[in-house]
Amino acid sequence: MDSLDRVFVALGSNLTPRFRRLAEGRDMLSRISSGGWMESPIYETPPVGPEGQGPYFNQVVSFWYDGDPKRLLHYLKGAELVLGRKPRGHWNSREIDLDLLYFGNRVMAGRPTIPHIEIPNRQFVLVPLNDIAPDWVDPLSNCTMKDLLSQLLQKEGKIEFRTITAEEP
Repeated sequence: MDSLDRVFVALGSNLTPRFRRLAEGRDMLSRISSGGWMESPIYETPPVGPEGQGPYFNQVVSFWYDGDPKRLLHYLKGAELVLGRKPRGHWNSREIDLDLLYFGNRVMAGRPTIPHIEIPNRQFVLVPLNDIAPDWVDPLSNCTMKDLLSQLLQKEGKIEFRTITAEEP
């Protein structure tokens, strides 16, 4: 048996019904959780990527996981397919996105790359990470989540997010 690792997973959707899609994603993740479940609020955030996309609902969850990073990545990609994700190309609209952010304090290159390379550049990841783990330390920079968010806000200014509590049209 592997030891338990705290993992962080980002969830996102910009195709309706966004709220339900995140709920289904959380349900899939709860099936492999070994406890210690934490989840951020859901935020509506502007899209990143090609023009013409609608806003995203984004959230971060964390839990204890008993397995290895490759197994978790395969589960996340399989869960996306089960939940209806269609291939549309990089950074395009998606039914559901499940991204592995951190796997304990491991650093790995290749597939999966841990920590996720874009964490320090994404408010839609750092804001919900700060909600559930502001003192979590990024193993690459040795900075806490609150410090990474502060650095990003100084660089680009705060992006306005709306907190979401129910499905919206």
